[in-house]
Amino acid sequence: MKHKSLYKQLTYLAYSSSFIVVLAGCAKEDTTKVETTTNTTSQTTIASDELTLNNEFDQAADEAIAVICNPKISIPGASIDTSQLNIGVITIYYSGKEADGTKSRTGSDSIHENMVSGKVVPWGTPGTTASMTLGCVNSPGYEIQFLNENNISVRLNGTAKLTNLKGGYFQNISSTDSLTAVIRGSLNYTFNDNLATITYYPLNVNQVRLFTQPAATRYASTSGDTVISSFKNISGWGTDRFGNTYYTSINTTVVQNISDYTLSYNPLSGVKDIQNIEEPILCTYGVDQQGNVITSGTPYGFYISWFNNGGGAQAIVPYYY
Repeated sequence: MKHKSLYKQLTYLAYSSSFIVVLAGCAKEDTTKVETTTNTTSQTTIASDELTLNNEFDQAADEAIAVICNPKISIPGASIDTSQLNIGVITIYYSGKEADGTKSRTGSDSIHENMVSGKVVPWGTPGTTASMTLGCVNSPGYEIQFLNENNISVRLNGTAKLTNLKGGYFQNISSTDSLTAVIRGSLNYTFNDNLATITYYPLNVNQVRLFTQPAATRYASTSGDTVISSFKNISGWGTDRFGNTYYTSINTTVVQNISDYTLSYNPLSGVKDIQNIEEPILCTYGVDQQGNVITSGTPYGFYISWFNNGGGAQAIVPYYY
């Protein structure tokens, strides 16, 4: 199975597979570890899949919140059905390319606002909730096709609860205002490169998203708030395409520029730890081609590191744009 940006990764891995890590043992004897391309490719796939799934879910959830706040907004490649707005139901139907033309989406997101005594509770009321369902009877599922990557796609199904923890309306965020939303999702996913048998894997999302707009650019800063067993600050968990159960902890807040479609929701910065798999992966987002964290401009990708057979390994993974 191929990841959507695997051909880019393999180009880089042709020389990253020769990384040599020299470690000092307890007896101060030097040992040499040469990382294999096969292992690096599987680790890269796990980390890339995790990022892709979260980027795409984040975008769908943000658009749901935006539509709740203003049903009259426009979403490139989508139409918004407000015919049931009186009972708090809005549906986004996706059927075309996004603004930058690199992705195309199909399917739907059915949004149900909170109703009390037959009336919709305004989203601007802190504590109010809404639910979103990716897929409905008229348009099952929600699928994103990556047009620059041989039309590989990812499909998401499931539901999520959206809660206004603090703040007002999405469209009113300014330099003096913000919005904090708690998002709880229970979904499943599949990539269309499951050629022999289409297999769906579980994906759970538990995160807090802070929306700010210090100037003309809107940012979303995501943190995890869940504890499972010994794993803390969890923002999501599920099963990867190799059948491993994983937990993702956010060590440093993940920041996205959500005003610019050309960034494809890729993080500008932040650190995640993909845990509970055989070789846990530390992901540092927003780096250049040499793996250095950058603070301005467009990031090349993200840096991953892990331990394999007692030795250190690392790779630099390009973002999808």
